[in-house]
Amino acid sequence: MIRTAKVHVWLPDKTSPVLAGDFTHNASARTGTFAYSPAYLSTSHPALSPDLPLRTRPVSVVGGTGIFPLFLDAGPDAWGRHLLARRLEHDVDEMEALTLCATDGVGNIALGEITEERSRILSMDEFLTILGEIEAGTVIASDLEAQVLDAVQNGTSLGGTKPKLTVSRNNIHYLAKFPEPGDSRWLPHIESAMLKLARQCGIRACESEVWHLPGGQRSALLVKRFDRNTLEDGVHRLGFVSAHALLRLDLNPPSTNETLAFATQGFSLQSLRKSYVSFASDMLKWCGSQAIHREERRELWRRIVFNALIRNTDDHTKNHGLLCDDMRHQHWRLAPAFDLVAPISSTEHCALAMAYRYVPAPRRGKTQPPRLVTRVSIDDLVSAATEHYGYNQAEAKEYLCYAGNQVANNWEAMMADEGMPADEIVRFKGTFAFASSMNG
Repeated sequence: MIRTAKVHVWLPDKTSPVLAGDFTHNASARTGTFAYSPAYLSTSHPALSPDLPLRTRPVSVVGGTGIFPLFLDAGPDAWGRHLLARRLEHDVDEMEALTLCATDGVGNIALGEITEERSRILSMDEFLTILGEIEAGTVIASDLEAQVLDAVQNGTSLGGTKPKLTVSRNNIHYLAKFPEPGDSRWLPHIESAMLKLARQCGIRACESEVWHLPGGQRSALLVKRFDRNTLEDGVHRLGFVSAHALLRLDLNPPSTNETLAFATQGFSLQSLRKSYVSFASDMLKWCGSQAIHREERRELWRRIVFNALIRNTDDHTKNHGLLCDDMRHQHWRLAPAFDLVAPISSTEHCALAMAYRYVPAPRRGKTQPPRLVTRVSIDDLVSAATEHYGYNQAEAKEYLCYAGNQVANNWEAMMADEGMPADEIVRFKGTFAFASSMNG
C-alpha cells in the first residue's frame, strides 16, 4: 500500500505549523520518500534536520518500516498507540499512528492534517474537573473522559504501557506520568528526586514535581516539557531526535550471520551501534561544530556516571536525545535528561543498558575480540571518559568524586523532600551502595 501524508513543522518562534512537504510511504517495499514543498524551499526556511537537507529532489529512506526515524519520533509512544487503537477499534499501523494520533508528540513535526481534535491540550483544571465527574458517577461519554480514566485508574491499559498525558498549567506544558499497575505508588516521588539530584550533580535534567491528585492516595509526576517554550504569544516547539533515531537503529537490524558470528564473544556490531560510544560519536553531524560536540560528549559522560550512581538501568536509546538549539544553522544539543529512576537493588554489581566503553581488539599479540563494557567500575568509567568523551584523567576522577559525594550525601534527603516515608526510603540503601563506597 502506498500512502502520502503532509509533513508540518513548527518553525522557531512560531506558534502555528507550516507545511514542509510530503512524505510518501510504500509499506510493502518498506521504503519512503520526503519532498520539500516548493513554497517551503522558496521562502528559505531551514532544513528539518541534518538527515533531511534542503533540496528540490526527494530524500529516500529504505529499511525498517520505510519511515524516516525523525518522523517516528514525532509519533505516539505505546500509550498513545493504545489510546488510538481503542478509539479506532483496530490495531494501527505506523502511518495511521503518525497521521491520526494527537499532535502533542515530542519535537516540532507532525504528519497528516492538523485538526482541532488532534491538537487539543487539557488544562490541569479541565483534567481535574473530568476526573471529578467520572468519580462522581458521570457516564463516560467521550474519548477525552476515557483518556483521563485510563491515565489515573488504568481502566483499559495494555500491559507494559506507561500512562501519560500532556496537560497545561499557566500555558506551560507538562507531561503527566502516572504509575502503571504493579508500579510502586512512590514512583513519581523517586523520579522527581532523581531528576533534582541530577541537577545537583551538574547535569542538565528536566524540571519536575509530584502532582498529588484528589483523595490523597494517588500521585503523578509532572515533567516540564523541554521541547516546548512558552512566550507571550503562545507555545513554541523545538525539534527533537532520539538517540534511537539518530543512530537509525530501526533501519539497520542485525543480520543472522552477524548475530551468530559474535554470539559467543559478548560483542556484536549491533550492540556497538546502540551504545553510548556510537551516540557520542555520531552526534557530531547534528551538533554542527566541534566545540558543541565536545561539550555534549562531556555532558553525556556525566549522565553515564549519574546513571551508574543511582543504578538506573532504563538508559536505553529512546531515553536519550538531542534538542534543536538553532534550526537555521542545525545546531543540536543533548535534551535535558529524563526518565531517571533509581530501582530497589541489593546486588553488589550494576550494569547500564548501553555499553559506555569500547575496547578494540589488540593489534598484536594474543588474538582477542573487541569488548563492549556495560558493567560499572571506576576504572572503566575513567578510561571511557578519556577515550570517548573528551576528558583527561584528572578531570574524570575529580567529577566522579564530586558526583559520588553528592549522590551519597543527598539521596535520602531528596526522597524525603518529595514526601516519601522513612520506611520506604530505607529500602533503597543497597541501591546507593556504590555511591556510598566512593564517598568513603
